[in-house]
Amino acid sequence: MSDFGQNLLLSSLTEFYNKTPKHKVVLKEIIEGKHKLSLRIIEWLVTHFAKSHNIYYWVDEEKNIYSVLPDDVKGNVKKINLYQDYRAQLKSYSKFNFDSFRRHNRITFFVNTERTEYIETTIGQLNFFRWIFNNSIINYAIDNYDVIYKKMIDNNTCKVKNKVNILHNHDIIKTRCLLRFD
Repeated sequence: MSDFGQNLLLSSLTEFYNKTPKHKVVLKEIIEGKHKLSLRIIEWLVTHFAKSHNIYYWVDEEKNIYSVLPDDVKGNVKKINLYQDYRAQLKSYSKFNFDSFRRHNRITFFVNTERTEYIETTIGQLNFFRWIFNNSIINYAIDNYDVIYKKMIDNNTCKVKNKVNILHNHDIIKTRCLLRFD
């Protein structure tokens, strides 16, 4: 994306966050590690957990989450298939402009109007969290925190055990070999 495209995306993101200042506060808490959810668990939720558990739910205009669509919901309701939506966003924006972590060029983003509080972030991280807020993924993650966290720990523990087993299976075998140089 060109500098013009980056600036256009940044102005769109600034407008979004200025309309809902509470999102700025939550974003700051998550980035600084003061929120229940960490960047790591959010990333793991949308990349691994959502893929293996086929996570989908409905979100109404007030950002309420429904695991089963009730008959009495009024207004517009949007169905979220978490992994597919994540992949579509990633394909649309690329990792450079859609990233939960602060990779690439950092910017200073002011949290309050007095410009006394700020966060060091990237356009990609701001864009990722706009998607998170628009689809109530924070609410979903908090509601299902224990299950997600346990699966993440179990998955990582299993990978470490497998790695240890692989390392222990390396044996040195003494064999004779014949080399010829013609």
